[in-house]
Amino acid sequence: MAEARAGRGSRPREVAAVAVATLWAGYLLVLPFQRVWVLPWLGFKLQPPEVVFLGLATASAAMWIRGRVRWRFAFADAAAAAWLVANLLALAWSSDPHGRDGLLETLGAAQLVCLYVAVRVTATPQLLDRFGEWFGYSAAAAAAIGIAGSVASYAGLPNRLATVALTPVPYLGHAARAQAFTAGPQMLALILLMAVPLFVAARMKQGWRRRDRALVLLLVLGLGATVSKTGMCLAAALSVMWASAEPTRQGQQSRRSRARVWVAVSIWLIVTFVFSLGSHVMVLREAAVQSMSTAQLIGGSPLASFRWRDEAWVVMPTTYLFNKQASLQAIGRSWPVGVGPAGQPAFTSGLQREGRFPRTIWLITPHSTYLGTVATLGAAGLAALLLILVVGIMTIKRLLADSTRPLWEAAAYAGVGAAFLIEAISTDLLNCRHYWFLLAVMAARLDSRALGVLGR
Repeated sequence: MAEARAGRGSRPREVAAVAVATLWAGYLLVLPFQRVWVLPWLGFKLQPPEVVFLGLATASAAMWIRGRVRWRFAFADAAAAAWLVANLLALAWSSDPHGRDGLLETLGAAQLVCLYVAVRVTATPQLLDRFGEWFGYSAAAAAAIGIAGSVASYAGLPNRLATVALTPVPYLGHAARAQAFTAGPQMLALILLMAVPLFVAARMKQGWRRRDRALVLLLVLGLGATVSKTGMCLAAALSVMWASAEPTRQGQQSRRSRARVWVAVSIWLIVTFVFSLGSHVMVLREAAVQSMSTAQLIGGSPLASFRWRDEAWVVMPTTYLFNKQASLQAIGRSWPVGVGPAGQPAFTSGLQREGRFPRTIWLITPHSTYLGTVATLGAAGLAALLLILVVGIMTIKRLLADSTRPLWEAAAYAGVGAAFLIEAISTDLLNCRHYWFLLAVMAARLDSRALGVLGR
């Protein structure tokens, strides 16, 4: 009888475990499907990831109510809460608190923090072990779709999966840029950039199969098909991962490990320099200025000019540089409150009317995690951002130092974090779902008691 009762009691737990695992796998599978339909008022705000998230959030709430969660506080939890508070304060303090864009931006931030909480609540060791592999499969599917779209575009068949083949690309002329069903080529590149280290780490732990090497190749080819500057961050990510995976001996670094660290630091610094310089200025023939200006890649007047091989060349400021200047002006005028969530485009439009920003540029979002956060969310945003960065670094260091944790997995987190620091220079990364999912996974992995308790 006792065995029968134990069996009956274990079935609900098994069903719950299967349901949560399905929701994790389902969410990661649909994560790259961010532009599938357009809804009234919400536009692209509600997509397949949000639909699956509702199920994940419901499951986490049910677990919490039934007392089947053992959650030990982590500093990452405070960082997530600080991000939500910063957005709410900025919305309340902004000059247009009831603006539709600001409200939607704040709701989006709240949804990302809720995603973090749902992952933390439902995380189990088994799910954490499968995360890198599942995310790799999802990203590989997106890569294949994006590559197919690029091939179709080159064949003269316009489609939603890639930009047209005549899309202007700095230094490369024109190319079709893969985007699959993501928000754009850069978003697909960000997903693939994170997927490569995580999937490699998963296979280093479980063993390589022939199809795994093909999948990594697909991820890299998909990243190349985006024709995004994000691709160069892969070198920094893999070098840091490679250096971090070298075990220490009795707490001391060996000569080989020190050499690896120096190589990784050198590669990271080189990529950071090239990425930063290439994002903010462009060297091009004077004859190409008009076409690149029309494509919103550059604007304003040349910073310098010279002749080479009997041709006139110029150094032009890019859209990224102008938007960073707008962020600095927004910080100066609105500190410590900020211009409000999603408030920089309206602020930049005001600068255009004042003649302080080129009227030919209509891409007027911050394009920077660092400056954009401070410009829109003010001092509260700066504090939250610093907390997120510090907590992320501390979590990775603790995972690397813990000999009971999978070393390659922690090394992959270090590689992704190194790439994040570079990409954040010219991209707003804190609106990306996959980075919040990853932060929750790292926090749960660090918390040895955050087991989700489905199997207990």
